[in-house]
Amino acid sequence: MRDEPDPPRKFYQLKPKEFEAVNPPSNLPPADSTPTTVRGHLRAANDGPLPPRPLPAPTENEVHALLRENHARADAAGLNEVQPVAPRRSRRKRDYWVLLLPINAFFGFMAFGPYRSAMTFTYGLSGMVIFTLGLTWVMWFVMDDY
Repeated sequence: MRDEPDPPRKFYQLKPKEFEAVNPPSNLPPADSTPTTVRGHLRAANDGPLPPRPLPAPTENEVHALLRENHARADAAGLNEVQPVAPRRSRRKRDYWVLLLPINAFFGFMAFGPYRSAMTFTYGLSGMVIFTLGLTWVMWFVMDDY
């Protein structure tokens, strides 16, 4: 039995969109075809409006008086006197040794233990080196003191 022929191919495309200019740009100068120069741009920049004058200093009001009174009251009560706090001891060194010793002991047991062979020696020694270097890098160079 013969297959039916394919239907003709359909071509799809977007139809052109027409835009209606509701508000034409009014702040742009009319475009002319004369070339511009750097001196013309400098002249136009220097002929612009002058920079605004600085504003006068604000006058005191009752809010400033209330804030000053609150500050004087806090000074009299000793609330603004800050006592230096002794820095807290870091736990980083303790955590470093707590992690390093047991894991290196495990790798040392693998390297020098009763079931040692050339491969377990190599694996244990390389595990000790990689773990020691990685933990040292993370604890002392990546992390902050905590």
